[in-house]
Amino acid sequence: MNIADKIMPQDGRFYLNVGGREADFRVSSLPTVHGENFVLRVLDKQSGIMPLENLGFSEHNMNSILKSQSRPEGIIIVTGPTGSGKTTSLYSMLNAVNTPDVNIMTLEDPVEYSLPMIRQTHVRGGAGLNFADGIKALLRQDPDKIFIGEVRDGVTAEQALKAAMTGHQVYTTLHTNDCFGAIPRLLDLGIKPGMLAGAIIASFAQRLVRRLCSCKEMKPATPRECELLQIDPNDPPHIGHPKGCEKCSGSGYKGRTAVVEILFMNEALNDVVAEGAPKSKLKRVARENGFKSMLDDGVDKILKGVTSLESVMKTVDFSERL
Repeated sequence: MNIADKIMPQDGRFYLNVGGREADFRVSSLPTVHGENFVLRVLDKQSGIMPLENLGFSEHNMNSILKSQSRPEGIIIVTGPTGSGKTTSLYSMLNAVNTPDVNIMTLEDPVEYSLPMIRQTHVRGGAGLNFADGIKALLRQDPDKIFIGEVRDGVTAEQALKAAMTGHQVYTTLHTNDCFGAIPRLLDLGIKPGMLAGAIIASFAQRLVRRLCSCKEMKPATPRECELLQIDPNDPPHIGHPKGCEKCSGSGYKGRTAVVEILFMNEALNDVVAEGAPKSKLKRVARENGFKSMLDDGVDKILKGVTSLESVMKTVDFSERL
């Protein structure tokens, strides 16, 4: 970063060894009327890559992930806003299939964690290596699985789909509100419905909610809470509430967990995509095929005492139940 430049926004990074652990800091500066505003993003490289079973996926979602990864070719899309754990989930999925006989190659901007036995490439737009050109180069490297950091434009989306249709398993991310939003987003980038149908294995959407500390208090749900959880108020369940102790510094929460929805594409859903049907029909057919929404997953975690209703309501859309 240029320390003399206080007019333009800047990005940078640095490393620190703290107590024998290596931490990666991402820095973003933005000039404001009162001076520069700095935001630090801290990545703990040792705790970054976690086994899939430690990320908080339900049994239903774990089965969908394993089913998705068993498909030899196609695209697996993980959607969500910045900081929702997309990259962590994808790295854990790649690590689960990372063996010496599988050639996994990545295109990232930037490379967030270094993974053993995986060929990771840093995309440099200014130096002439963008995602679209990088995919073409990767396909000449005989990869089995490809991870593309993000689909940002129509050219990258088209190249990613071509990679999926030539026998590769492709992992990527998109910025959409839910798993159904991936389809119209790709159509908006200029991809034809017929090209999408059959090429997408699954679309994931996830958010991070705060995990209750072990000091939590379990109390019967109030009539209002039962209404939000869509449970009979005459037989209220016990749900967790934050209390606070030394372990959680009095906050009542310790760590985070993922609330997830997975749209696993089958023939019925591919037919809906191919005919260019609206999102409402896609949702209806998905429900008929056993789809569970992010809201369903959040409610399930509330009833199990993993997180609180307040924490889920801050992250997941409850508007249809209000």
